[in-house]
Amino acid sequence: MLITGRSPRYKATNIRLKRYLLFALLSSIFSAAHLANAEPWLDTRDSGLRVDIERLSSAGIIKVPINTRPLMWSSILNDLETADSKTVPEQLKNSFARVISTGRKVSRINNPHQSLKLSVATESQLLRHFGDSAREKTELSLRRNGITEHFAYNLEVTKTVSPWDGESTHYDNSYFGIVLGNWIGLIGSIERWWGPSWNSSLILTNNARPTTGLTLQRNYSDPFELPILEWLGPWTTSMFITKLDDQRFIDNANLVGMTVGFRPTQALEINLRRTAQWGGEGRPESFKSFLELLTGVADNCGDSSCKPDEPGNQLGGIDIRWDLPWLDGSIYGQTIGEDEAGGVPSRRASQLGMQLQFSKQWFEGAVFIEYDDTSLKSAPKQRRYNSLYNHNIYRTGYRYEGRVIGATWDNDSEITSLGAIGYLSNGDKIEARYSFGDINVDGLSGKNSITPNKTALNSILAKWQRPFDWGELEIEGRYTDQIIDQFGRQEEKLRVAASVNYYFY
Repeated sequence: MLITGRSPRYKATNIRLKRYLLFALLSSIFSAAHLANAEPWLDTRDSGLRVDIERLSSAGIIKVPINTRPLMWSSILNDLETADSKTVPEQLKNSFARVISTGRKVSRINNPHQSLKLSVATESQLLRHFGDSAREKTELSLRRNGITEHFAYNLEVTKTVSPWDGESTHYDNSYFGIVLGNWIGLIGSIERWWGPSWNSSLILTNNARPTTGLTLQRNYSDPFELPILEWLGPWTTSMFITKLDDQRFIDNANLVGMTVGFRPTQALEINLRRTAQWGGEGRPESFKSFLELLTGVADNCGDSSCKPDEPGNQLGGIDIRWDLPWLDGSIYGQTIGEDEAGGVPSRRASQLGMQLQFSKQWFEGAVFIEYDDTSLKSAPKQRRYNSLYNHNIYRTGYRYEGRVIGATWDNDSEITSLGAIGYLSNGDKIEARYSFGDINVDGLSGKNSITPNKTALNSILAKWQRPFDWGELEIEGRYTDQIIDQFGRQEEKLRVAASVNYYFY
């Protein structure tokens, strides 16, 4: 059974933080601001800007790793400002202008920004992809953020109506950070997306709500200067430890993650990923246990006598993106595994994708196709069901508030997705996505957070956004040919949503 909701102890211990965030946001909402947000990085909520960055990266204008979100603005702007704008190909001039203009606005120090966003929908959002923001039927979000020479913050309060998880107030994406040298450390809850994919990633996505904790991330992606390591090229890394504070089989477990990405050549980006559930009530949280978690020496002990000291539930893997030299596009893949054997995951889930850049007079953007298989394989034609995202100790699984922290489709699903994302000639942003396949292929009840039965998925999504001087207006719709969710988030086959984002001056 999938457990949702936060524990009473969590609510009591965090009430002071909530009151502080709300007071700080409300007290500053009437100060002056500029259009756009002021943040040190790009989060998971702007698919159009991501398309522009990927187009510039494939052309060699942006040289740093780009497939880990949050993505630092500092390295992106450094590449753009050192490039000769006169040599930018004609088909990329709009992308170049949008990215460098936005980057300069949001990285301007001592200019706090605030906005008010209202989102309404016929029902809560079941399937989430890169670029999605609202989750519930009705949300009102108040936001203020800013940057100084050494600090960055985002205070975001969201009130919801009839939320699926029972929580009417959220502080998702709120944080306070400090910049020290080439590092930024922060405390807060931020959404992450690890991987080059668009519709789902196997290890970390925006599917579940962000968890609250500490993050340390490299600011600039400068290459190593050591002779042996300089071949890695520009590189970046991010580490975090957060608290899984919802109602769980093991309360207050920690979620730990680390990623390292590098570009040994301009056309190739490689990212090494690892996450783990560790500690919690009744579980070891000593320094020795943490070292065993990092090294993997005590993972998957085969004897019942050592189970009480097993350090955690771990996922690890790699994703690669290669810009094809003979085609204006790229191919990418990700493999994420559980269960260690010989220092590497012995059972793996996989994802493959291809993306093509598209430049026409009426449309600039990208089209993609992705295939996800979230059942585990240990050998050709050998599958292991009900294993990915599940664990015999952490029985709530790799989930938070009833949603998987990884793949949108949860485990044991085979989904193919096609999509197009970009801009029309008048500046409007559009998206179209189609996904089909099977969710919960083995049909075992209680092991998949979307459906307890094998269910065929046919889903089409369309989204349109128009920018104005005062903000943005967005309309979207999704249709599935049957009700696929069995846990109360989907009531109709058609979901229609609209949002208005207003920026204060």
